[in-house]
Amino acid sequence: MSGAGLSALALPGLARARTALAWAAPVPGVSAFVTAPSLTPPTVTVSALNKPSPGYLFVSSLNGPGQRGPAILDNHGRVVWFRPVKTVAINFSRQLYAGEPVLTWWEGTISSTGIGQGEGVIVDQSYKTVARVQAGNGFQADVHEFLLTPAGTALITVFNAVQADLSAVGGPVNGTVLDSILQEIDVRTGKVLLEWHSLDHVPITDTYSPVLDPFDYFHMNSIDVDPLDGNLIISARNTSAIYKLDRKTGQVLWRLNGRSSDFQLGLDAPFMYQHDARMHTDGTLTLFDDGPSASSADSRGLRLGLDFGAMRADVLQQYHHPTPLAASAMGNAQILPGDAVLVGWGTEPYFTEFGPAGDVRLDAKFDGDAWNYRTFRDVWVGRPTTKPAVAALKKNGKVTVYASWNGSTETAYWRVAAGETRAGLQTVKTVTAAPFETAVPVAGRPAFVSVTALDRSRKPLATSLVAAVRG
Repeated sequence: MSGAGLSALALPGLARARTALAWAAPVPGVSAFVTAPSLTPPTVTVSALNKPSPGYLFVSSLNGPGQRGPAILDNHGRVVWFRPVKTVAINFSRQLYAGEPVLTWWEGTISSTGIGQGEGVIVDQSYKTVARVQAGNGFQADVHEFLLTPAGTALITVFNAVQADLSAVGGPVNGTVLDSILQEIDVRTGKVLLEWHSLDHVPITDTYSPVLDPFDYFHMNSIDVDPLDGNLIISARNTSAIYKLDRKTGQVLWRLNGRSSDFQLGLDAPFMYQHDARMHTDGTLTLFDDGPSASSADSRGLRLGLDFGAMRADVLQQYHHPTPLAASAMGNAQILPGDAVLVGWGTEPYFTEFGPAGDVRLDAKFDGDAWNYRTFRDVWVGRPTTKPAVAALKKNGKVTVYASWNGSTETAYWRVAAGETRAGLQTVKTVTAAPFETAVPVAGRPAFVSVTALDRSRKPLATSLVAAVRG
């Protein structure tokens, strides 16, 4: 993420919830639910769908219509779970904590320079908060990374403004530079286990950034753990370089790309202003290459083969959008099971899944042209402890019952009960559940209704409160 990429955002409070009835005129780019009128997530249109990988899609928009918040979508772009936040929530994904699947995101405020101040959030399969992770040593956790490790720690980014002599890059002698800081935090105790500073290891002359105030010469935007030796891989947007760090000493073991590369780069391998650098067990490295300028449509997902004997990097595969895009910031490339790749296009409102041969298996777009820092796909089982929601509306003498259960991935059917009194409800219909909210026409003129969520074997999961028919 860059300051230029975020300067147009008004944060927080980009959108406000609205109340909607079933017959209310829809707002372009915004979802509306009768059973959950306070939820207004942005809508997504899927233009291509051809045997995508298993799992749901994890997104969280930064701007555009609708509320901010983490959202789980199905392959048709329909909401499965959504939680609105008052500020901004991004970098939403499924991870493991203490061996259990959890959802994580960063939540807080973002300045016009693209620097965040907030905390990491971890919730369990019932969507209850497990932990909130903050930076240590007096710093604020930045937005760019929140990576959990099997050791129960979190790797996060921090930005800190310090005074420095910037004359070597044409700046003032008494200038202000942003130090990119990596911290490893024990999630349970909040203790800082590791702290690394870019200014201690990378000279400001390696930058490609203009000398602004403050001077963001490095701009760390991802942290990864090398699966082969446990050392750390970091990406710095403004030096257009990937660095491998010794986890114990902080020493830079190698630099890929940029002004001081230790690797020779093959044809099409150089990249600029990249995001989301990830090492893999086969020795390859993936990243999202934003490209040299927003004026040329050259953003791509990139997979590189690294030859550590010859110290050479070569392109193994490139992933371009069917309509070439130019992302000015953000973006990611996720390797999926079966060697598929999911690319999130950052400031371009798309996310695309490619098959191993580069074929497009899914292509989707935020209808309101929203920015999405990273897009992920993963399996998820959500078991909310809340009750299902129910509402019933009468229009032109006909009653329609609406049922939803935010975040339930096991609801396959809805059993509807209705009656003239609260105590006299009888089952009137069982129907297949639709994504998020299901509309069920019922006969007669009941005054009260309730719904029960059933799993695939039609076993009851939970029952709603009783609701009066409105209208």
